[in-house]
Amino acid sequence: TTGTRDLFLSNTVRVHRKMRAAGVEAELVVFEGQSHAQYAADPWAPETKEHFEELARFFDKHLAR
Repeated sequence: TTGTRDLFLSNTVRVHRKMRAAGVEAELVVFEGQSHAQYAADPWAPETKEHFEELARFFDKHLAR
């Protein structure tokens, strides 16, 4: 996950595209208006909850027991 104000957004997109081109199943979620790791700044923010829900969904899908 990343945000539209993330200093590393273009690098994140580039790596995501290379992973997909290499056949790696990858998902990229971009949160509007967020900077790099902004979700970690406020554990009670709705965006933080959404961020961790996205991560959990991905891990549940790919690391299912």
